[in-house]
Amino acid sequence: MSKEDLIPVTWIKLYHYCPRIIYFLGVLGVRERVTESMLEGFRGHVAEKEREKRRLTLGGDRRTRVKRKWSGLYVTSERLGLRGIVDMVAEIDGELAVVEIKRSDPGLKPKRDHLYQAVAYAMLAEERLRRPVKRLILRYLPSGKFYNIPITEDMKKHIKWTIRQIKGILREEKIPRPHYRSSGKCQACGWFWICRKV
Repeated sequence: MSKEDLIPVTWIKLYHYCPRIIYFLGVLGVRERVTESMLEGFRGHVAEKEREKRRLTLGGDRRTRVKRKWSGLYVTSERLGLRGIVDMVAEIDGELAVVEIKRSDPGLKPKRDHLYQAVAYAMLAEERLRRPVKRLILRYLPSGKFYNIPITEDMKKHIKWTIRQIKGILREEKIPRPHYRSSGKCQACGWFWICRKV
């Protein structure tokens, strides 16, 4: 299996935001319109990752000491059919955790698409490092919200289900129904320009 045949982990996140995005990317080959706010978010994300590399604690939280970090870890799995770059894997109190940094406001709980993206990264990191990854740490900037979430077998099963759904969209080349048709999320989506025409 070539690298190009592996599904990018970001597609797990995109599928859970709206499965139509997978159709636009994987079947039509269309790219998302890049906005200035997206570029600003990317620059902020890169700057935070650089700060995190120098810290001895996690996100400046003095209580969470990190024994070892792997930053920008490139991971692939032919078994899962996935590839991607993990923001960070951190060893905390003898256990590994995937750390994902997001530049948005999650609301009252972590966003579902962010959660499943992080689980997929954890599954890949386990395979690469040959050690179990027990936790997810989702950090939301600039709000500073911080979620420490144990990984369950049900979460991992859901990732495998998601991969099958994505492969089905690519294989059948049939456009899925959107997640949100009447909400404001569609108008704010970078894919709305094409989705509204379908």
